[in-house]
Amino acid sequence: MTSSEVVTPTVRRTLRRALFWIVLAALLLAFAAVYGLTTRSTTEADRFSADEAAPAGSRALVQVLGDAGIDVVAAETLDDALAAIDDPATTTLVAADPRTVLTAEQWRELDGAAASLVLVEPPAPAVGSLAPAIAPGVPSLGGVRDEAGCSLPAALRAGSITADGLGLDASGATAADLGAAGVQLCFPGGEGEGGAALVSLDQPAGGTLHLLGAGGVVQNGLIGREGNAALALGLTGEHPRLVWYVASTADIAGGTTALSELYPGWVNPVAWLALTVGLAAAVWRGRRLGPVVIENLPVVVRTTETMEGRARLYAREGSRLRALDALRVGTLRRLAEGLALGSAAGLDDIVTAVSGITGRDRAGLRALLVDREPRDDGELVALSDELLELERLVQRRVALADDGPGERPADRPDPTTR
Repeated sequence: MTSSEVVTPTVRRTLRRALFWIVLAALLLAFAAVYGLTTRSTTEADRFSADEAAPAGSRALVQVLGDAGIDVVAAETLDDALAAIDDPATTTLVAADPRTVLTAEQWRELDGAAASLVLVEPPAPAVGSLAPAIAPGVPSLGGVRDEAGCSLPAALRAGSITADGLGLDASGATAADLGAAGVQLCFPGGEGEGGAALVSLDQPAGGTLHLLGAGGVVQNGLIGREGNAALALGLTGEHPRLVWYVASTADIAGGTTALSELYPGWVNPVAWLALTVGLAAAVWRGRRLGPVVIENLPVVVRTTETMEGRARLYAREGSRLRALDALRVGTLRRLAEGLALGSAAGLDDIVTAVSGITGRDRAGLRALLVDREPRDDGELVALSDELLELERLVQRRVALADDGPGERPADRPDPTTR
């Protein structure tokens, strides 16, 4: 008799089988991370963008100014913004740097570049370079400012605004410094409200500088509230030409481009194609694995070995009656098959047939097959032997009844050894 070794899968083997899926999941996560990093900068750059229709953009204001006859030019870099100013005396320049990519030297290039310079939510380098008397912006608590607090015409027309954005503080400057620079603090906040929402002063190189800390005034999502639209139109529509500039990563280090611009345009389509092919290959390989194959072992277990092994198991547990019942059930099944009684034959039918072919008493057969109970292991073994002997007797009698003239009983194999 041959045997086979059954090995329980270990953690290492399981991980080795799942290595393909683990690597695939890691590649997908890496691709998602890279894609998120390359697209995040574009999303942040859309704040105050002249072409962005989302609530953070400024497309609504730019369209209204264009419909009013103002020549609007959207610039993507500092050089483009300066090149778009043909006549500084008739130009308004709006500049925003939501990611603080411009240096102080770059901000100083805007000094005197246009008759009116509007800085939206100016970062610290911009304020320090162009308005040293003003403290850099701090986060504003928002809310409504319902008093202009200055004589600036655009602020007076607005009346009230929503001060979402940055507050500007001039408390550190002397009155002489503020007067010399022509500083006007508009829509000032109370204590703890983040300072003024708008500061207007003279540019060192000529022209007017407006520091608009309340950037929400020019954004699509807030321009319709309070007097935001009036203030935005008053600051940006003062001259017939408007240059709208939002700093980007292209302005870093004198022209370093964004990460998404470092690779050619075909990279994204190829990456998506590779991802699709990878998923298709995963599905294809997964289907080829197929179901688990169960291989029949070339092992023949003799009937007597099965019977004796099960008997020993029951004997070890002390379940004599249960062991005997299992033996009796097997004997009755084999007797019914040997006597051609069929699977529907009952106990009485089997007892009658066995009694008829062996000549044994029906009561004794019934006691052997059903009624007798073992009191100890010795009686269990004795009953098991009697059952086995009964099966052999029936098989011999059936063989004698079926023998032909040229066949002897000794030529037949013992059925109980199958």
